[in-house]
Amino acid sequence: MILEEICSYLSSDSALKAALGADERDSKIYPNYAAITSRVPYLVYRSSNPGGSYDEVLSEEGVTFVITGEDYGQTAAISKALSALLDLNCGAIPSQEHNIYYAKKIGGSDYMDELGRHCRAVNFIFKFR
Repeated sequence: MILEEICSYLSSDSALKAALGADERDSKIYPNYAAITSRVPYLVYRSSNPGGSYDEVLSEEGVTFVITGEDYGQTAAISKALSALLDLNCGAIPSQEHNIYYAKKIGGSDYMDELGRHCRAVNFIFKFR
């Protein structure tokens, strides 16, 4: 599972931290769901195939990031920063355990949550060994 490395990489980026309003106590990047006390904007991630699947050579893992913000502009700005960090080729994400060869944005969707906040789900595929 490469989620730990990806989240560490995202949490260390100053532009993304600023866009999320993150600080030392709260990275505002959460696995699976945000705490009820979390303030927007924040980022929730989950794997669509934990542990990855395999093709002929590389392991593959799909990850969905859901950005929740006050409005469209806020979530779009965070989405753009996230895509700039993750839509990449070999070697950009540091990892002790894996070689992450490839990451690609493969889709997403916009919607409003039950509290009227804007949400954007962004799907990425990662190939690693």
